[in-house]
Amino acid sequence: MVEKNTSILNRLSEKRSEMVAFSRLMNNRKLDADGLIEKILIAPDVVEDKEVIVVQDTTELNYQDHINYLDLEDRELGPTGDNSEMGFFLHPNLVIDQSTKVGLGFSCIKIWNRNIDKLSKEERKYRKQPIESKESYRWIECAQKSKEQLRTAKHVTIIADRESDIYEEFVRVPDYKTDLIIRSKENRILHEEKLKLYEKLGQSEVIGKVNVKLKKDSRKKREKREATLEIRVIRVKISRPKTHKNKTLPEYVEMYAISATEVNVPASQDKICWRLLTSYNVEGLAGVLEIINLYCIRWQIEILFSTIKTSGIDIESSQLEKGKALKVLCVFGLYVALKINQLKQAREDQTGLPASIVFSKEEIIVLCALCKKYEGNTEKQKNKYAEGTLAWAAWTIGRVGGWKGYASESKPGIKTMNMGLRAFYQICDGYWLSKMCA
Repeated sequence: MVEKNTSILNRLSEKRSEMVAFSRLMNNRKLDADGLIEKILIAPDVVEDKEVIVVQDTTELNYQDHINYLDLEDRELGPTGDNSEMGFFLHPNLVIDQSTKVGLGFSCIKIWNRNIDKLSKEERKYRKQPIESKESYRWIECAQKSKEQLRTAKHVTIIADRESDIYEEFVRVPDYKTDLIIRSKENRILHEEKLKLYEKLGQSEVIGKVNVKLKKDSRKKREKREATLEIRVIRVKISRPKTHKNKTLPEYVEMYAISATEVNVPASQDKICWRLLTSYNVEGLAGVLEIINLYCIRWQIEILFSTIKTSGIDIESSQLEKGKALKVLCVFGLYVALKINQLKQAREDQTGLPASIVFSKEEIIVLCALCKKYEGNTEKQKNKYAEGTLAWAAWTIGRVGGWKGYASESKPGIKTMNMGLRAFYQICDGYWLSKMCA
């Protein structure tokens, strides 16, 4: 899958016997997604004494387009989205080196599906259930597993979007070397306060303004522009929800609340309003901007999901017919997507991460030869990174994929890296065949 950059079996295979072998591997009863996950989780020694970020998020794998090939009674598949389509859910915890911003691996991966005959929330009396019985428990469960997997790290920052705005998570997860940065979803009640969270935050002092460049986003009716954001921060005591069934939880938990709100919004444009909750001790404008910058790293998991889907290996187009096999393929695909993104992220790495994170010794030999081939005669077309580093390898793969190598050009993206990797592994095949024939 790394070599061919696809998850579709007939593209992975050069002949029918290979396709049958791949299918049998994915369907092997001795191979399951949970067992495979344990094999690919990041080793504790990789993060020893490092400050790392863990980004959590959930995506759904939708196989409704292949519904005629699936068994509707398959217990490894179930309804997704609005419960009208078939598939399962993927919730990875992506570990990122805080200093280099390069993905290192996964500290937890959860894959699950809903039962086809699952009762509605009302029928299940959802609100009365303990958090451990709800799908939303995944945010707490995976955060705790990540803390254990990353026990040798110097510090862990867990970042997530609105779905992770859960009171129990604020209580259970932070500790002396673990902090949370969560995008706020609810206008929460504050302990012994008349105002709720958003009102108190909105009435607090503006501590500074920053300008940010926004990309065009048709989904949010947003044109490309520069926006001015007013920054606010306050320390708050978030009350335990009044309807909460677990009265053993503390009455409140202290957090810092941050807002970045756009002013002078152009007509017909949606206003930017980011609200974050964090267990960090935040001081001054510099401290707030550091939290916002850390939260922005969350975008890497969106890129990962894009790589595993339409922008990369197109896992939702797989021809496999069993839910178990599709989940195994999903784990392989997630690992491949990580490798592709590591190259993309390493384009500007100045810390000298080794290429061996992604490539074998023999592959690095091929990279050396390709780098010499693709370097131009002028300094502007030279690979400026130290040989053997991941950034050096990313530059070379980008050139193989069609990027021209000039600093004035946009850096190679996922599709260019895909094409570069595909061509690179074809070249490697030729190199290995020549050695066999020598």
